[in-house]
Amino acid sequence: MFFSSKMVAFEIFGWSIYRYGIFYAMAFALGYIVLGWIGKRKVFETMPKVQYFLTEGLEDLILSIALWVIVGGRLGHVLIYGEGYYFEHWRDIFKIREGGMSFIGGILGVVSSVGILFWIKKLTWKDFLTLFDVILLVVPLGIFLGRFGNFLNQELYGIPVEDLPVWLGQVFRTFHLVHVYPKVDQILRVNTNFLSMIFEGIMIFVAQTLVFVRQIKKKERKVWLLATNFLLFYSVVRFVFEYVRADSQMEIIGGMSKSQWFFVVFIVVAIFIRWKLGKKGKTINEW
Repeated sequence: MFFSSKMVAFEIFGWSIYRYGIFYAMAFALGYIVLGWIGKRKVFETMPKVQYFLTEGLEDLILSIALWVIVGGRLGHVLIYGEGYYFEHWRDIFKIREGGMSFIGGILGVVSSVGILFWIKKLTWKDFLTLFDVILLVVPLGIFLGRFGNFLNQELYGIPVEDLPVWLGQVFRTFHLVHVYPKVDQILRVNTNFLSMIFEGIMIFVAQTLVFVRQIKKKERKVWLLATNFLLFYSVVRFVFEYVRADSQMEIIGGMSKSQWFFVVFIVVAIFIRWKLGKKGKTINEW
């Protein structure tokens, strides 16, 4: 069955393979393919260490990111959304296969992985900023696949359509952004999974790609432009979508969910970094 209350896709020699895990693997594989394609185009041939991680060192880069995304995503879920549960059931922290990952922790995991490479490989700040920019070019593709995995698992679902203003509910119906999640109930809900796939995944990837191509053509790659673009656009989109999400992460504090408070911080940080870098007016070639 395409939709099922079970999270297991199939079993191999008694080992359960979870659907969400399959899409995680697909996301890293797609990242490998896209970054490898960029590496073959020798866009960064004037930056040997960056070019290395997009060619010969690409496997090490992807494995490092995968490891730290999983670690960061899990710790983010435990610390932000655990509500003290894991202090009493600490062994459950390691039950990653049962679900429970945080995007906020995952993105911090990406920062950690590149930071570790920065230290081990003795990268320059110019290398670090460029590599981080390129990685955040392809992250939206991973978000797209991850959200589809959420959809199959019937999680991170939206609020009932009937709870929306009539006109807004009609908009969601018109664009087929509603769905009944049998695992939850038989109520027609906002399909926040598809909303995320479209706006957090496809649209941000297209926007990032257009900026990247334009920079390459003009040979004026602004420092951390793709990184701040992603941080700003994603945070704004997620902040808005939190209002129509009904999952367990929607715990309100001061009129906003926990996630929204983090995204407010990310928005401020992105604007501050953009302001500072814009004030300096430096391109990557001037570092």
